[in-house]
Amino acid sequence: MSVLQRKAQAGKQEHQARAMTVPKALRVSLAKIADQMFDMALAVIGATQERCGGDALSDKMDDASLLVVLDGPRGNVGGAVIGAELVAAMIQQQTTGKVAKETPAARPLTSTDAALCAPLLDALFQRSHGLLEEDADRDILCPYKFGARVENARLFGLALDANEYHIVKLTIDVAGGAFQSNLTLILPVFERAPEHIASEETGGAAPAQTLEKSVMNLRADLTAVLGRLKLPLDKLSQLVPGDVLTLKPDAFDTVEIMTCDRRVVSRGAMGQIEGQRAIQLDNAVARPDHPARRAEDREGLDLPQIDPLKEAPGGNDYGGLPDIDIGAIEHESEGLPDLPDLPALEGADGLPDLSDLPGLSEDTEMAALPDLSDLPGLSDEDELPSLEDMPDFKIA
Repeated sequence: MSVLQRKAQAGKQEHQARAMTVPKALRVSLAKIADQMFDMALAVIGATQERCGGDALSDKMDDASLLVVLDGPRGNVGGAVIGAELVAAMIQQQTTGKVAKETPAARPLTSTDAALCAPLLDALFQRSHGLLEEDADRDILCPYKFGARVENARLFGLALDANEYHIVKLTIDVAGGAFQSNLTLILPVFERAPEHIASEETGGAAPAQTLEKSVMNLRADLTAVLGRLKLPLDKLSQLVPGDVLTLKPDAFDTVEIMTCDRRVVSRGAMGQIEGQRAIQLDNAVARPDHPARRAEDREGLDLPQIDPLKEAPGGNDYGGLPDIDIGAIEHESEGLPDLPDLPALEGADGLPDLSDLPGLSEDTEMAALPDLSDLPGLSDEDELPSLEDMPDFKIA
């Protein structure tokens, strides 16, 4: 090894000694978060990191600890095993403001305990992820968030379905040596896509993520509903594992595909293909807002076939109408009875003669009116009164 290689190796080892690794980031972050958020003393006195297969996680779980499922980016699901002593210390600090010096007694852990420990987990991942320098370490310690509490180790193992996991176990000193506890993080191994690995090896820029790739990588959870049953509340509360519910005979032929918000998106028939459950979806039926206008869209609508109208000899499109026999109509009209003749109106203009009506003379009309008395009038010699005393009117 040359002198330059030895100097470079020594500088690399010194840089690695100062680099922020996953255990170091967790150790620094946990002490800071506990002091700032909860005003309590937590110190990581030991940390180990290893890789473990998904089928060997049972040795890392403990029913006496608090089991929490973590929601991560890219649809990853992780887990956290929080020691019962650390959970009790968190509860005491947030309720009474101090941690008892003696080791807390064992008790069943509840969802309330998990809710009080959730802020510690969220802040721990958020702060630790920001301290890391290497992309590989960032992939391990993604900004996970509290998901839900799991009741037992069996359900916890079912929720973790990845092939391989990073196991980071922290040994924590609580309240300045009062007692010790453990925090184990179970984080899935992030597999980079081949195009990302190739771009990093060649030093080139990563290919742009298109909208199509982003949409196709989304995860959609659908539920197949075989049927619905109506049961009284007393019978429903008496159901136990092993009870048999009777479904309709056509349950497997009328399966509904529902989203998480119970919206039906499709229907079909359930069967199997190569030992796997499968559903054959039905064709979507045309609705008023999505009419089937094309000929190939009308195949499944069960509509009668209507032939186009044929062109009539006269040029009008009445060929599809039935022929009408004019002679038959005239023959049927011969059997109708004759109507009697109506009497004609007299007079030159067709109006009846009105000479028999009594007439009104001028004398008769005037005789019926009463006499009117004479009205006093003004003669030419009469003088009008003087209007000099009238006040002046101003027009605005």
